[in-house]
Amino acid sequence: MTQRRGREARLKADHGYLYPGIPADTWTPVEVLINRVVTLLYGDRSKSGVITGERLLREDHFDFRGASSRPRGLPADLSRLSDAAADPD
Repeated sequence: MTQRRGREARLKADHGYLYPGIPADTWTPVEVLINRVVTLLYGDRSKSGVITGERLLREDHFDFRGASSRPRGLPADLSRLSDAAADPD
């Protein structure tokens, strides 16, 4: 398991129906939520445009708190899924 970096998110209650198995209004490490969202997408790819956007955790579906440093090797100014093709530093 990867080391947690201090960032947490909670699912907003009004979007809970889109994320079965993820409790709403509960602060959870971002790494755990990303794993759960990816698992949901693996089970039903038709949700990809609904529960994901430029980021795996949509800012309009989740609240965020805490901070984390960028993992080593990732470009400091690129954090969106669309940036995934960027060459590492």
